[in-house]
Amino acid sequence: MIWLTMIISGLLTFAARFSMIGIFKDRAIPEIMRKLLTYVAPSALAAIILPDVLFIDGQIALTSNPEIPAFLIAVAVAIFTRNVIVIIASGMIALWLITAFL
Repeated sequence: MIWLTMIISGLLTFAARFSMIGIFKDRAIPEIMRKLLTYVAPSALAAIILPDVLFIDGQIALTSNPEIPAFLIAVAVAIFTRNVIVIIASGMIALWLITAFL
């Protein structure tokens, strides 16, 4: 049953991704779709990162949560640098410093 589920999931994933390639292989992507696709990666990353930042043990922790100021520092660095390595490094360093001194 697990193998069947994995194979069907893989085929559905392949079909969903290949359908976009098959539809647009001979044409240019419309400008509106191109603009919308630029938001896919940031929204996916936000969906992955924000729960880790805001939740501790399944509860929203807004006070005494060192990850929130570190996250805000990383966001500020992201706005100014747009360099992924610098963003990650600044967020990690901020988190280490905040947890070490608070």
